[in-house]
Amino acid sequence: MIADIKSSKVVFFIGAGASVAAGVPDTYSLVDEFKENIQEEDKKGTIEKIIETLKSWKNSNIDIELLLETLTKLENKEQESLLQFYEDGNFILKDAFQKKPLIKDLKDFIKSKAIVSEENVQYLQPLLAFIHEFRPLDIVSLNYDTCIEQFCNIHKLTYQDGFDVYWNPKVFGAEHIDIRLYKLHGSVIWYQSDRGDYIKLPVMTDESKVQLITGEKAENLMLYPIQKWDYTEPLLELLVYAKQLLESETCEFLVVIGYSFRDDHIRRILWDAARKNRKLCVLLIDPNAHKIYSEKLKYYDNEQSNLSSLDGRVICLPYKFEKVFPSLRLYYLKKLQDALLDEEKQHKAEITGGKTDWMSSFNLFVEAEHFEKAENLLSKNDEIKHKLEGLDCLRKLEYLLKASLNFSEGKEEKEANEYFNKLNDFLRKMLIERIHVVATDRNGIEIHFNKHRNSLATNILSNECDNCIRAEGFNGYIENLNKICEMRKNFVCCNDGLFLKIVKKLKELKDYLEPIVRDISSRDYRELRKNNGLSDQFSDKYKKFREEGYSPKLRKELESMIQKVETGILEEIVKKK
Repeated sequence: MIADIKSSKVVFFIGAGASVAAGVPDTYSLVDEFKENIQEEDKKGTIEKIIETLKSWKNSNIDIELLLETLTKLENKEQESLLQFYEDGNFILKDAFQKKPLIKDLKDFIKSKAIVSEENVQYLQPLLAFIHEFRPLDIVSLNYDTCIEQFCNIHKLTYQDGFDVYWNPKVFGAEHIDIRLYKLHGSVIWYQSDRGDYIKLPVMTDESKVQLITGEKAENLMLYPIQKWDYTEPLLELLVYAKQLLESETCEFLVVIGYSFRDDHIRRILWDAARKNRKLCVLLIDPNAHKIYSEKLKYYDNEQSNLSSLDGRVICLPYKFEKVFPSLRLYYLKKLQDALLDEEKQHKAEITGGKTDWMSSFNLFVEAEHFEKAENLLSKNDEIKHKLEGLDCLRKLEYLLKASLNFSEGKEEKEANEYFNKLNDFLRKMLIERIHVVATDRNGIEIHFNKHRNSLATNILSNECDNCIRAEGFNGYIENLNKICEMRKNFVCCNDGLFLKIVKKLKELKDYLEPIVRDISSRDYRELRKNNGLSDQFSDKYKKFREEGYSPKLRKELESMIQKVETGILEEIVKKK
């Protein structure tokens, strides 16, 4: 053990999803590609039958882990204890040839897909900024591929993975390292010789076994999916090192990319680390981030009755890694750091009886998309509730929009629709229930929103509009919300469903606001709304309004007429849920 190694402040933990952009298939695509890669008809027929049987059983697509596990069990079916409890069962593959060649074919195929070329790792470019800030940067990988190694080769970076030529973990403690790489499941360039040595051979070969010049034979040191742990010194030591890193007081943020936490021992290591390291926060980047968190990390048990040490400490970013990666350090991570520091500041002020501003913490957690934390603050803090209903209402729009988009992309339809409906309701309150129309003495019309009033009559009779938002200002805010949607378009896997509804609603609001962002003359208003139910009496009434010296009675009638038209238009936009 290298006891004095301290982790970097930010540690990366990468699974298969982190390598998809490099051309390495994910665990589901590997199954389809392997099936298409088989040339021999009898083998193809056997693997197709196995895949279809598994699909029918699971009622879903299957991944490479289940396929390899099945092939391994089929090879050793006589050793399966459950089969001893069946009598006269028909084995549907009894006429097929031995499965051992299929297992070798599949392992060789996995290896061939794990060798990546230099031009395919450009999407990892943002790592350079992390290395510059947190050198040496710790990366824990469950992948066999050479993405990180190729990246280091391109940018002339120094990395250590525990090997010089032979396994030698002391190299992790060397000076002037850019990346410390811990590959817990082995690598396509790691081998174990038949004499028990562990060596690194950066050679290009699709075969899982090679012969050394010494005459020894060596086999890839790769822990395949669902494979039981055998004693292999490098992999066991690397697992201990990874645990040590996460428990280190210097580790504050764990960025998990494209990993579903199917491995029980990895989950338990992370839970243990979170208990010991109270600063540890997890940023989980995966299209299924919410599901992974709720089903694998948030609870210790499958019944979801016993909250784990990671409860409230996972930020779910259900986006494509290669798209969100350029924004990760300066946006998400920076906002999260600021939010945690601000939260600590408010706690200290609260304890000492000083003035608190919990709204600032809430806003920062929303910007970092840590909605679980934001909701927790909102549910317990009257200060935030009050401000969200008051002058800071525009912040509430941003909060509800971002939450709708995040949960929608994370396939959490219930939560996404709840936030979207809250967004709709809040727009109704601001735009329809609190619309404020003024017929001015300058032969013009002003339209404002979010007017706090005691009654409609008071609003119509008063030309004052304290705490109102002019259409011009609200239009600018809607434009900002549209920019948020445009940014998310690049992150998400598919722009459909609720995402499109939100984008459409914001565009309709923008189109509605643009013509009325400034005072509009009565003539222009009549032309603008002539197809929206504006009374034919409008022009005559406005003319009389001017001729009679802007009487309060006629002003009230005109404003009521205009408000009815504007409310009708807004009802059509806002009502859509």
